[in-house]
Amino acid sequence: MTAEQFNSSDYLPQGFYPWPDLINPHVEQMGRDMDSWIDNDYTFLTEKQREIYKKMRLHRCTARMWPDLTYEQAVPCNRFMLQYVALDDQVEHLSLEEIQQLRTRCTDILKGAEPAPEENALYHHMAMIRDEFLAFMPDLWMERFIYYFYQSFRYGIELEFPYKIAHRPPSLNLFKTIREYSVLMRPYLILGEIESGLVLPQHIFEHIVVQKMISHMTLVVAWQNDIHSLPKEMAKGTEVFNLIFVLQQEYNLSLEDACAEALRIHNEELKNLMDLHKEYREFSEYQEYIDKFVYYAGVGLQGVNTFYLETNRYKHGGVGFAWPEDHAANKSL
Repeated sequence: MTAEQFNSSDYLPQGFYPWPDLINPHVEQMGRDMDSWIDNDYTFLTEKQREIYKKMRLHRCTARMWPDLTYEQAVPCNRFMLQYVALDDQVEHLSLEEIQQLRTRCTDILKGAEPAPEENALYHHMAMIRDEFLAFMPDLWMERFIYYFYQSFRYGIELEFPYKIAHRPPSLNLFKTIREYSVLMRPYLILGEIESGLVLPQHIFEHIVVQKMISHMTLVVAWQNDIHSLPKEMAKGTEVFNLIFVLQQEYNLSLEDACAEALRIHNEELKNLMDLHKEYREFSEYQEYIDKFVYYAGVGLQGVNTFYLETNRYKHGGVGFAWPEDHAANKSL
């Protein structure tokens, strides 16, 4: 199989997962909002990059992952979708020290610091996200969101950095450990608690079964992302942090065999999640909370898969991706 023959829908077609495939009724307004933010606030990006981000239609990812949000609830989720994606994309050419500084600054803003007038939209929108979430979510939930943002950056983006610089992937075992965080999914997972209106109490959230299910959910998205983003990453030529590339290195597999093995790993992760949720039902009065948490996470898994199939972001040749244009431009971050 050649790169041009690869089609991610052959592996993960629409409706693949055992949850509904839905979309938020406010999707059109969410699109208008996001285009306005890109045009009027994200001016640190080049005009070409801004047009590419608009063509990605990231608002549809928000709308598909969280179809039951009210419009008020959808605004900070949609704002975070754009902010988090742009943040991840545009740190590509930064040094590790610069990435660490960015993580520290964003975390401080989420905790209450105010962005300076000269700081760009990534920081100003982070403050808006914080204030909008605090308008309808409890402090416990916000603390959890901040921690997951920090954790994904600190143990995801930063730990994969030396392997990306060296253009050399780690072992499969270490890759799986880091990829659980570098997929940046954990902050998104708890947005489902906004839809359900049921925030897991801390002693339930910390339960080992809940944490294991979150790990399975996160890795399902990681392997899903690695399958769908393969055409873009093959076009780059230097990307190493993709399950398929790691499998090729670890086992000397062809592209076709590595894709088949990646799907098997994905399906095993999904089965482990479903089996664990089905077997362990010992949360007494909080069982409904857990069931809703898993349901809304599942709707998100289904939704992001559908988004991958309809976005320009991962097109062959990388033409739909907003690549950082040069290191000097990224200094504005």
